[in-house]
Amino acid sequence: TPSLCKPHHIQQIIAAISQSATLVDNIEITMEANPTSTEMNQMKQFKQAGINRLSVGIQALNNDDLKVLGRDHNVEQAKVAIDIAKSYFPKRTSIDLIFARPNQTIQDWSTELKKAMTICDHHVSLYQLTLEPGTKLYKQVHQQTLHLPDDDAIAQMYQNAIDIMHHYGYQRYEVSNFAKQGAESRHNLSYWTSNDYIGVGPGAHGRLIIPSREYQRYAMVQCLSPNQWMSMVEQGKLGIQKMQKQSELERLTELILLGMRTQEGISSHRWNTIASPNLQFNKDSKESENNNTLLHHLIQDQFIAIDTHSIRPTFQGISMLNQIVPSIAMYLEDYYSQEHDIQSHNG
Repeated sequence: TPSLCKPHHIQQIIAAISQSATLVDNIEITMEANPTSTEMNQMKQFKQAGINRLSVGIQALNNDDLKVLGRDHNVEQAKVAIDIAKSYFPKRTSIDLIFARPNQTIQDWSTELKKAMTICDHHVSLYQLTLEPGTKLYKQVHQQTLHLPDDDAIAQMYQNAIDIMHHYGYQRYEVSNFAKQGAESRHNLSYWTSNDYIGVGPGAHGRLIIPSREYQRYAMVQCLSPNQWMSMVEQGKLGIQKMQKQSELERLTELILLGMRTQEGISSHRWNTIASPNLQFNKDSKESENNNTLLHHLIQDQFIAIDTHSIRPTFQGISMLNQIVPSIAMYLEDYYSQEHDIQSHNG
């Protein structure tokens, strides 16, 4: 967690970045923090160091569940942390909550989320619990010591969350993210719109168009081992373990996987900067209205909307992305496979 770092180290990192890149006046610099007193007591120093937006990992407002999740804080500490964060970063504090926790009921979740609405700021991220192999919780669930809600209950929890968030003035701008007007996370939006980003540190991922390599876009992964990564950097290397050029299909698939998570979807301009002329946005959108294609059926079923401006999920569709996105990705893969077969035949 970045807030475990000393504030003066954060200041040095921001200063080093500013020497290599232009930082605009209204730049958003976000830090993640745990709601412990040790970290929250340094918020004034972190703000002075250059941090201007905070994401606090609350996870739950239930002490028993916090213990199950292996968290070091309790509900009272979480409330204090939110108050401190809002005092230093008003309208720029986000909290994370996890639902579909072991033994959690639909009513439990709705009650807890309404409670969160009375203490949170302008941004909330809601994530369904993911079990990580090797963790105590993973073993407990697989040994049936603890039981997760079933799929129908989880779907209802998510739908209730949408309704509650909307009631309190939060708009769902991405599958897991809700914000009041103007409080959307710019950092996250850069991922979802498939902009370039640089990952620095052990295990960090990055995507970058490199001018010296014919302006091709590369996927990069930093060395996972902290000791090995530090050794590489100290030798003047970049700490990169893997660097691979992305094909047009890989870039478009990634754009679909990320861009369709948002309410705005994928702009025609963004699509057309990547896609080949035969797969240009306007051309394909016209075809999808007339032909018996996958996109046509998704439009007819009101899961996606497509026009000359963008392709985007509908309000109904954004809750069905686990079914929709793989279908669109397969559609793309089939198209490129056919193109490859045609080129091979002509060649």
